[in-house]
Parts: sequence; C-alpha cells; structure tokens
Amino acid sequence: MSRIIEFTLQSKGGVGKSFHTYCRALSVPDEHSLFVDVDSSTQTSTRQLKFLGAERLETISLLDNRDVLVRDKFLGYMESLAESPFERIFMDFGAPESEQIPALIQRDIPFREFCDELNFEVVFNVVIGGGGAYKASVDYLQKIVSVLNDEFKIIVWENITSFNQFPALSAELADNCKRMGLLYKRFGDFEPSTLLGGQVLDGIRRGYSLSDYSPGARIRMKKELKENFGHE
Repeated sequence: MSRIIEFTLQSKGGVGKSFHTYCRALSVPDEHSLFVDVDSSTQTSTRQLKFLGAERLETISLLDNRDVLVRDKFLGYMESLAESPFERIFMDFGAPESEQIPALIQRDIPFREFCDELNFEVVFNVVIGGGGAYKASVDYLQKIVSVLNDEFKIIVWENITSFNQFPALSAELADNCKRMGLLYKRFGDFEPSTLLGGQVLDGIRRGYSLSDYSPGARIRMKKELKENFGHE
C-alpha cells in the first residue's frame, strides 16, 4: 500500500513547526492518519496533540546522548512505517533533528530510492519564521532544496504572525519561492493580543480539540483551517 509521509522541518527553533502540525491534525480528522513527535528536546506536539489519543499519536527519540541523530534508528523507524495500518503519517521534527536530516539524505543513503522501495510519497514541509528568525529559516530552506535536488515535493509555510511587522520579508519569501518553483503557503494568523487570537493560542498549548474551544475561538480556528489547510 502506498503511503504519504509528511515531514515538518526547520533547524531554527520557535518558528511554529508544532503549531503547524497541530493545525494539520485538526484538518485531518481521519483514523487512517498518524502523527509522530520527533522533537526530543521539547515534545511540544505530544502535549498539543493529546486530543488525538494514543492510537494516532506516537513520540519517538532519534537522538543519542550527544544530541546526534541516530540515522540507522531513523531509517529503521521509517521501515517500520511500511507495516503501519496508517495511510498518511505526519512527522514533526525538532530543531536538532531537522538540522541533521540534510546530512542523512546527502551522505547516508539514496533517499529517493529508499522511499520508492518502501512505496512512500514523502513531502517536505519547511516552516519559515519572520523577523530575527528569517535568515536562519531561509538558509535551512536553501539547504533542503539543495540536497533534495528536485526529487521530492517541498512546501514552504510562512508563519503569518511572525511576519506581521515585516511585510517586505514576506514579499521577498513569496517572490523567491515563485522564482525557485516552490509551493508557498501561509498559516497561523493569530495575533496574541486579540481576544480570539489569545484564546486560540491558549487552546493550542493545552492540546484542545475543536470541540474544546469556546464558540468564537472555534469559529476562528475553523476559518484558519478552511483558508490555509482546506486542501486537506
């Protein structure tokens, strides 16, 4: 059976990888999907996705005691997913794990051939933060683009709130993605200083399902999912 596996990556911490994964989980309310927290340092997705239940949420550690990615363990886990009953698998990587993924792809194994052997369609979601996180985020994106060499689908996700005071950077990111032929999407337009924005962000931290939100916050979250994750 063919499976879609989506990686959410960014070596710069705090840009919204787990936030993105949370929105994906709400937009894919399907028992045939699995979410995997691969962030050994914070395990944010494990907390935020508790509404999924143990059947649809896994937490794994791929780092050794020196915070180095155990690449054989990662490849072994990928192989185990070939026997999984799930058709779609979403993996939220922490910053240290994300940082080491390019080396694995570039040096260890022909990753395209590996995925084809397992009958996996792998998508790379790269989250970009604005402001002070922008340069490091974009540098990582360029590294991913370079090592993947057009062999995999890449989706660039702009974390809207982090760009609100930096419209020029947002425009630059959109233009560069267009020039490079990369799919560009935006998500997370929640201003913490507003009532509904604050309620939604608090609900995310607490691991709310849609039904846990107050009516106003629930409607606001549904708007986010429809506008930015409606393709799901």
